[in-house]
Amino acid sequence: MRSLPRPTDETLQAYDPGEVFETCVSMVRDKDLKNRLRATRPMVESDAKDYFAKARGADLYQLVGYDPVGMVSGEEMVGVYTLRMVPKKSKGRPIYDRIMTTPAHSRCPMCGIGTVNTLDHYLPKTHYPVYAVAPDNLVAACKWCQGEKSEYFPANKAGQLLHPYFDDFDGEIWLVAEVIVGSPVAFRFFAAPPSHWSGDDQARTASHLKELNLPTLFASNAGSRLAEIRGRLTGLFKLGGKSVVRDHLKEELVSIEADHRNSWVAAMYRAAVASDWFCDGGFIPT
Repeated sequence: MRSLPRPTDETLQAYDPGEVFETCVSMVRDKDLKNRLRATRPMVESDAKDYFAKARGADLYQLVGYDPVGMVSGEEMVGVYTLRMVPKKSKGRPIYDRIMTTPAHSRCPMCGIGTVNTLDHYLPKTHYPVYAVAPDNLVAACKWCQGEKSEYFPANKAGQLLHPYFDDFDGEIWLVAEVIVGSPVAFRFFAAPPSHWSGDDQARTASHLKELNLPTLFASNAGSRLAEIRGRLTGLFKLGGKSVVRDHLKEELVSIEADHRNSWVAAMYRAAVASDWFCDGGFIPT
């Protein structure tokens, strides 16, 4: 997971949830619906403040979804997003587009691999309709992560996925991999945070990988990466054997970790460096 700054408006200030909600609601033509939606604005603003406070303490699991929101049904609240923010000609679309640009190079912050192509609701809008257009709940994501996450929401602190806006777990290495001996060689990815982390934080990294099915995605990408570098590694092995291969992998790892120490590719290279079997030609198909 890659940390991101909270979404900001054109003045680089964090979005005002009430203003975002009003922008989307302003284009509603049905007067009764518009009035009922506007009457919920205080609830939207209050709940957004509660969301922010809970998110900072990694306590979003404590939030309880409810339907209706005041005099507005959950379906109508969700419609503020699907009908007033997503459509390209809607008044809320500029906000949608701006949040989509938050990740650098359009790289999905949830997996670090895919290209963002949608906004995902960290707390699903069907269960938490009051956060349907809350900026802090909207995260640019790729199709893989959105599809795997689906309607997931945490039942406890340990089950919370990592939140790009509020969590930064990159101070130390927690994503690791191991070489699976065989032909062709494969890699297995898993969470192994430092033992001094809290039990909940350790569990959250595992939950993040599990609920987004990231070990499968990482293993697939590792296979593709190995296919790309196998020729280079084979040439180095023929030139100087195991030590030359390991030195090359270590050199590559330095720049890879400088970009992101908990990326799948960093974990892959660390595993390869640590494996005598791999460096001794295990990457060559038999």
